[in-house]
Amino acid sequence: MERQSKMDEVRVDDDSVHNGQGTAVAESEEALRCMAHPARMRLLGALRVGGVQTVGELSAATGEAPGAVSYHLAQLAKVGLVEKAVSPDGDKRKSYWKSCHHATNVQTDSADADVIDAFSRTAALTYQMAYERFLDVLPTLPQEWAQTCGANDRVLRLTAEETRAMVEDLNAVMHKWEQLSDARRVAIERDAGAGADDDTAVEPVAVVQQVFRWVP
Repeated sequence: MERQSKMDEVRVDDDSVHNGQGTAVAESEEALRCMAHPARMRLLGALRVGGVQTVGELSAATGEAPGAVSYHLAQLAKVGLVEKAVSPDGDKRKSYWKSCHHATNVQTDSADADVIDAFSRTAALTYQMAYERFLDVLPTLPQEWAQTCGANDRVLRLTAEETRAMVEDLNAVMHKWEQLSDARRVAIERDAGAGADDDTAVEPVAVVQQVFRWVP
């Protein structure tokens, strides 16, 4: 069984170019246990989406105390998910961190069931909390964003094979838009400081794909 996680946000792709990095494969129970913590999953997502940041910047963005941020980053570093980064401005007084990979491919075949359950529930909570943060700022967003973003659901009657095919179709659609996003990110990183991000309409957009057997 595989789970694809980036928000620990989001998909896994061998040709990923997010932050110039590839995909982590989390096979050990130690890595899964480490990620099964809402604060760590959020910090990991913040680094993957926002790039290199200081402890202070992460603290301000997430509301976690600087000491707690440092502790959680150290735990994530132990399992190879984040690492210290070189200061962009050469200021060694600040502690900069970066993600080691764009996303995490979680291999659960040999993991303990309780560990898998804890990780899965943390991921579900992370998605919920991210959407609630969006709802908190929704009244302040420009109209074009307020009218575009949202959530919906469907309960379909499908076989397991049909469900698998549907997931593949959804992944193909996502891949199309990820290629556009990846190309844009690469251009920005390549021309950093040269005004590459001229399109001020571009914003990070979260897409959460959850397909599961309906339980009333």
